Amino acid sequence: MLHQDEPQKLATAKDSPDGSAGLARNQIGVLGIVFFVVAAAAPLTVVVALFPVIIGAGNGIGIAGAFVVVALVLTVFSVGYVAMSRHITNAGAFYAFITRGLGRPLGLGSASLAIFAYNAIQLGVIGGFGYYAAEFASKHTGVDVPWWVFSFIAMGASLFLGVRQIHAGARVLAVLLTLETAIILVLNVGILFNSPTPVSDYSFEPFAPSAVFAGAIGVALMFAHASFIGFEGTAIYGEEAKDPKRTIPRATYTSVIFMGVFYAVTAFLIVNSVGVENIAGLTASEGGNLVFTVSDRVLGPIGTEAFQLFVISSLFAAILTFHNNVARYLYSLGRQGLVWSRLGTTHPTRQSPAIACYVQIGMVATVVAIFAILGLDPYTTLFTWWTGVGAAGIILLQTIASIAIFVFFRRSKVDKRPWNTFIAPLLGVAGLMPFLWYAVTGMDVLLGGGGWLQFTFTVMLFASLAIGVIGAYVIKARSPQRYEQLSSTLGDRI
Repeated sequence: MLHQDEPQKLATAKDSPDGSAGLARNQIGVLGIVFFVVAAAAPLTVVVALFPVIIGAGNGIGIAGAFVVVALVLTVFSVGYVAMSRHITNAGAFYAFITRGLGRPLGLGSASLAIFAYNAIQLGVIGGFGYYAAEFASKHTGVDVPWWVFSFIAMGASLFLGVRQIHAGARVLAVLLTLETAIILVLNVGILFNSPTPVSDYSFEPFAPSAVFAGAIGVALMFAHASFIGFEGTAIYGEEAKDPKRTIPRATYTSVIFMGVFYAVTAFLIVNSVGVENIAGLTASEGGNLVFTVSDRVLGPIGTEAFQLFVISSLFAAILTFHNNVARYLYSLGRQGLVWSRLGTTHPTRQSPAIACYVQIGMVATVVAIFAILGLDPYTTLFTWWTGVGAAGIILLQTIASIAIFVFFRRSKVDKRPWNTFIAPLLGVAGLMPFLWYAVTGMDVLLGGGGWLQFTFTVMLFASLAIGVIGAYVIKARSPQRYEQLSSTLGDRI
């Protein structure tokens, strides 16, 4: 006798892009996906850790406008991205899109680049989690626990949630994201009602072009873009989404617009709370404690304590999201036989990419262990180095994807809307190219140092792309039939 959920499994297998037992269907809606992708950006961490960098080393009071510029570029990029998602539904997202548009070699190159970039960002976030958690525990208990203990706890928790069905992780992220969003909103309200600067004296200069494009605008745009990383992950959950051809576009636009407005408004209020003429000086003296200083002024010490606690939960939410992203890339490649085929299997009852989840955690845990053994600082090395190169990798992926989307619609003719398939993808490429230039040439800023460090991480970035491209040609030479099948197992094409 069939178990009551076996018919669902059989239907799922039939629906899988390559005909194999696939991921559980109809598991997550618009809000669930939004929780995943916004959590990846870790909004509270952005406000606490990146705002001071953008103000101090970037364009100063123009920070709010920088977020508006990035949000506009990414919204335009999203137009072609969601148009493509209506025709390709695959857990490999960038891999599937780029393969369809630019061919198998660049497609596999993008897959290896995506795995590298997402793993790199997760490594950085894991280091940040360990650092902040150890600091918080030491402050409140007096016990000095090594940072890597907390990092491994976070990895274990994300693995536990990852092997369960996707909606389990979505519920956890809903709670964590609500908490970190709420504390930022509380700060914003506190600024409005309890700021040293009255609202009537607020200046809109942070949005003026003369302020936005002043100073080191490249640094400002680079870090502002890094604050949105994760939103492009909406398409990764297409196979598990409810009505993906509606859900993915709505989740993508919702995520970008929400983050753009949220960051810009918060930055505007913080700058005006301190004063446009004072913010640069306070940032220089307080550095990473800038937001805590503002919080002390408008909310008091209890509010600041809440900020310090929720930064930790914010980082865990990002760890969980990037874990899910990489696991699904590995799953997508595994079921096509491009890597270990067991990666392409799902849990017998939960239908999650369980083996891929274990492998993903094993990969990052190895690097974390090396940094711990070497006694390297988790914030200045693990967090700074890896998030920097990972951010550059995502910008490169988005740029290649925009080109692929443009080419795909020129070749396929499945969608002839000029704005969605021609104008927006071209504008997306034009908007992303400056970000890519700043990210690659300014790698020393992202890494916190140049020389051999900049050279090493720049080589790793492009080598991760080259490995996939070379691998595609190796497959073509050794197994032409399997190479030809790659494009036929990427998802539905309408």
